[in-house]
Amino acid sequence: MTMLNVYSGEGISETNNRNISFHGIAVYPDQRRILAADKEVFLSHYEFDVFLHLAQHPRQVFTKEQIYEAVWDDIPVNVDAKVECMIYSIRKKLRKYTDREYIQTVWGVGYKFDPGT
Repeated sequence: MTMLNVYSGEGISETNNRNISFHGIAVYPDQRRILAADKEVFLSHYEFDVFLHLAQHPRQVFTKEQIYEAVWDDIPVNVDAKVECMIYSIRKKLRKYTDREYIQTVWGVGYKFDPGT
């Protein structure tokens, strides 16, 4: 039986430390799957890793450099463009299934995952 972390309004209420569930979205890291409105969202390898990193830290703001360092293991060349491209692509794919804007831009700083939006 798979248990989910459930969004409680303040953060994640943990029932295990693998799967994450928020308003209308579920993330299964071990399966590398995301379900939005009970439909699978197909993300590339790096898109999934970026989304997972942000979702594991709801409301925490990350700079583009922090996101890059958490996901990629190469020497950064153009961090801003790479991260911006991933965020744009993730948002575009999620829009097919939900009206929620899970990934918020924090102007002048970076991005955060906000499950309440």
